[in-house]
Amino acid sequence: MSSDKNLDLMDEATGSIIIPQNVTKIGDGAFRDVPGLRSIVIPGTVKEIGENAFSGNPTLENVIIEEGVEKIGAQAFFACSALKTIKIADSVSSIGQQCFFSCTALTEINFPKSLKEIPMQMVAACKSITQIVIPEGITKIGGYAFWGCSDLKEVEIPSTVTIIDGGVFLGDYKLTKIEISENNETYSFANNSLMSKDGKNLYFVLANTTEISIPETVENIQAGVFESYPRQVVLNIPKSVKSIQTTFGGLITRINVAEENPNFKSVDGNLYTKDMKKLIRYTQNQTAFIMPNEVTRISNKAFLSASNLKNLTLSENLENIGGFQFQGTKITDLHFPAKMKDIDYSITFYGVNINITIAEDNPYLKTLDGTIILGENGKKLVAISKDLETYNIPNSVETIGNYTIYAKNNLKEIELPNSVKNIYDNAFDASTNLQRVQIGSNIEKISKIAFTNCSSLREIVIDKKENEIANAPWGCPFGLRAIKWK
Repeated sequence: MSSDKNLDLMDEATGSIIIPQNVTKIGDGAFRDVPGLRSIVIPGTVKEIGENAFSGNPTLENVIIEEGVEKIGAQAFFACSALKTIKIADSVSSIGQQCFFSCTALTEINFPKSLKEIPMQMVAACKSITQIVIPEGITKIGGYAFWGCSDLKEVEIPSTVTIIDGGVFLGDYKLTKIEISENNETYSFANNSLMSKDGKNLYFVLANTTEISIPETVENIQAGVFESYPRQVVLNIPKSVKSIQTTFGGLITRINVAEENPNFKSVDGNLYTKDMKKLIRYTQNQTAFIMPNEVTRISNKAFLSASNLKNLTLSENLENIGGFQFQGTKITDLHFPAKMKDIDYSITFYGVNINITIAEDNPYLKTLDGTIILGENGKKLVAISKDLETYNIPNSVETIGNYTIYAKNNLKEIELPNSVKNIYDNAFDASTNLQRVQIGSNIEKISKIAFTNCSSLREIVIDKKENEIANAPWGCPFGLRAIKWK
């Protein structure tokens, strides 16, 4: 089931859909964005629910998944903002990432007995959930699984959980209680912190203080720990810390590192690696900052939410800039030095409009109109630094790189030049107003996740014979309904 004919199955009077007994799979995007859909019962004859199968339905309130269903695909109920109740049969053993992401009315969810892993961002941004009880049998909690559950107050973790990925409780500001089974041999919760039993790994800190001194036992600060800390805080890092996976939110006002730490150092409250080659977090938040010339790399989110920063002078030896860099700053112009080799995709320029200039003797990158950034002698689209309605991508471009047209929300339609041969992972990810993409006959490969989270993309026109390019619909939430072959 994956065509527009599926929509005839809905009873408009009740807003319910009855799935025929001969159906074994609900295809990708089969019932995405169906006006008036309120309830759905998925019978056990259906073994698999495809990706984005019911995503984006703003009126869907109740879902029952009956015994016999085995797999629920990624983003299957993504952004079903009215979804209040869901019953998942114990036969379900596989649930895809972001399955219930941003189901903001959902108050509780059950974890089926067959499920062993809670996937990445499974119920992230489900703002009405106040309590989560993870049953015995779950062995892994995926990254950012409960991120942005802003009303979440209590979590119970059983003895069987042996893996907790980073950022699981990111942005859960009201969380005050994490109860871990006394039989759990891997994790503990003490002194407002979720840690490994041996004290070497830090996973989460309750948001209830303005100064944090990380315990001397900690060697690894995992992803998400300080990514979105909700109050102004001074952070003290001891000599024991060897690895920092977390990024740091804009309310981290100063980072102090013990002088004896052999891996990291603090200069004026900013965090660097010990050799000063990597800037991890800028905390000063002044109007201007001249980066030390020792720096060759900037970590992800190093300048995120530096709200006063207007003038940034990059290191002359800078080679790479990480993602989500400048959102929330006042930066309007930026000059890349001659040694600049790489940019971590357009995610670097999410939420900003920055005019880019590049040193004339830079052999790696060049820019068109201060907006389009090209590499590989003009053959690769590396990044786009502004959110515009149209882009004139030159005919030299053969590759649309990872995340290059990420979250360009002013963009509604784009025609790629016929020179384009490859479209990489997440190339158009989260461009939520993009409605139509036209792709020429020279295309050879489109990533399976090229159009993820393009919630308005109803038409992908390809100058190829049907199924000549593999992996359709390439992450498009509307599934095969959106693909138009020539």
